Amino acid sequence: MRAVVIVLAAVPFLTSGFAPRREAVLAPRNASGAEVHDPADVPVLSWLPAGTRFRDDRPPADWSDVVLKSTPALTSGDLDTVSKEAFATARRLRLVILADVARKSDAAPYAIRRLGVGLSAPIVGADGGDVVVAATNVGDASGSWSTKERIILAAGSRELGRAKLAAATPTFAILRTPTTCLVGARHETLDVLYAVLVEPASGRLRLFVCKPAAGGAPSVVRELEAPAIVDGPLHVRAKTFAGIPISWSFAMIDVPEGAERAIPDELARLIAPDRLETADARVVEGAFRAFAERPALTPTARAADASAAQGD
Repeated sequence: MRAVVIVLAAVPFLTSGFAPRREAVLAPRNASGAEVHDPADVPVLSWLPAGTRFRDDRPPADWSDVVLKSTPALTSGDLDTVSKEAFATARRLRLVILADVARKSDAAPYAIRRLGVGLSAPIVGADGGDVVVAATNVGDASGSWSTKERIILAAGSRELGRAKLAAATPTFAILRTPTTCLVGARHETLDVLYAVLVEPASGRLRLFVCKPAAGGAPSVVRELEAPAIVDGPLHVRAKTFAGIPISWSFAMIDVPEGAERAIPDELARLIAPDRLETADARVVEGAFRAFAERPALTPTARAADASAAQGD
């Protein structure tokens, strides 16, 4: 993952006495006169700067929501080839997603202004919480870092740096994150998706995590309760030379547990890697909103649904 630093350039401004007079910009309204979204106001992706602090239930001051914090855990595979320190290092680095949901006025609908992504580590000491870290700037709040831990952090930052917004409207955004996943017995890169829906009237945020079909397995779409504070089980694969491990690969075993629903064919097609970025974002949002209204599957129905999909 690439660690990305956003630098805000200082912009000179005119005093009111020299500024040109601006015409009032009227908010768009519907036929009944209510304010509606400007279609051009779509969210942007921000890379969280090192030093940003948050708690699971308390986002930073300039953000409205902690959307997701995922803590890796080495749980299967060649576990006997990794050191005890590796287990601790894995849990030290967390994927974090924040959202900035707001409205322009009391009469305006809520909209997503930004999604923020980064890697965080637990803050050492009584204060608790997490702090965003980068390979070039781990700061002091998260404690000391060994050279090996910094190398792992740099590798994680490079992988996360490939993330992008694949589709967005004022009330919807999909974050695409190329992720090494366990597919059968192999480690393959898949586009794991995090879809965020916002209710325009209340600002309520809903989170869906998606893994596309791969290796004969059907697509998986689960709704998580935000803020989603989850563990991310990882599979370990060691590459050996003369019986000695020389390198390792780590793969997501599955997306986090959550409410599952039967996935309509249209939604499965829209989130496929070859369709998502060329599809109309409003169509994708509509498909997710329709999907969100479906009843959640019970464990028995979920197993039957998965078996039917594999049989197809």
